[in-house]
Amino acid sequence: MSKLLRGLALSGVALAMLLVEARAQAGGGFELISPAEARQEARALADAPEQIVPRVVVPPRADAPAIRVVSPNASGSGVVAPVRIELAFKPAPGARIVPSSFRVLYGLLKIDLTDRLKKHATVNESGVVVEQAQIPDGQHRLLLQVADDQGNTAEQELRLRVGAAS
Repeated sequence: MSKLLRGLALSGVALAMLLVEARAQAGGGFELISPAEARQEARALADAPEQIVPRVVVPPRADAPAIRVVSPNASGSGVVAPVRIELAFKPAPGARIVPSSFRVLYGLLKIDLTDRLKKHATVNESGVVVEQAQIPDGQHRLLLQVADDQGNTAEQELRLRVGAAS
């Protein structure tokens, strides 16, 4: 019986992956976070000891660059995939943002999504624009990082709740 259930579960996973791929091929964007990565992150969070506190991003110093999330807005409402992500970079006085330093890490496991995102994004000194990012339903946390030509770095957390609009 457990082999049958395991087989059904694997079939469901395969179906979900095929649906995401079909949506992407039909003009619905690209897969930023795979269903498998979302499940892996959910398991890591569930298995984490209670004393592990989610990382708090330290506010930037006056001589450090900053990252501002333009979209999706921070209203707390959920978004529907595919998602548009827009970030604005602000360098410190006398410094310039180094676009090649931009990184995106996913969740507690810090899965590096940078290369995947950069293939489908515009990244320059003023910020990042990503269109049509497919993200599975659920809660997600992205850690965004960028540096300037003075060696100063900025970090910003982007929390997303993806699902049907309510």
